[in-house]
Amino acid sequence: MPLAHNNMELTRTQQATKDAIVKQITKMKQESLDNIMKMQRMDNQEAKKETEDGMNMFEDGKVDQARNRVTARSSVADALAQDINLLKGINTITPTEEIQMGDVVHTDKGKFFVACASDAFTIEGEKYIGISTESPLFRALLGKHDGDTVTVNGNDFKLKKSF
Repeated sequence: MPLAHNNMELTRTQQATKDAIVKQITKMKQESLDNIMKMQRMDNQEAKKETEDGMNMFEDGKVDQARNRVTARSSVADALAQDINLLKGINTITPTEEIQMGDVVHTDKGKFFVACASDAFTIEGEKYIGISTESPLFRALLGKHDGDTVTVNGNDFKLKKSF
């Protein structure tokens, strides 16, 4: 028999914090994507210019380098776009008492947001880090409740609060 997940209502403060976190991570991801797309356009223009100018062996190598950079960055751009789309839909997940994707998680070792990996950032004076659903920390926390302790890579994380 499947376990029942107890839905919970977020307070206005919790929802505002979660919204601010989502907005900040989305902004960071969008800025990274915009930067990559700008570099992609520059490399494509460089390759096109070198091709139009008539190629010799040196120019042929430069064109290949530019195209290789475009190819290498395309997977990063795709991943950023996927993260942005995930974040846009994060509020459709119904909050429960068990840790799940979309949760804000406070532990004795830091504060995290479960959706996609991100650098540390500050919201209302509190430092957060985005973690993906593939991270060892999230896998250990999945389904846990406030007060539980998990061990990841030899480090204990005591779950203080989640929403």
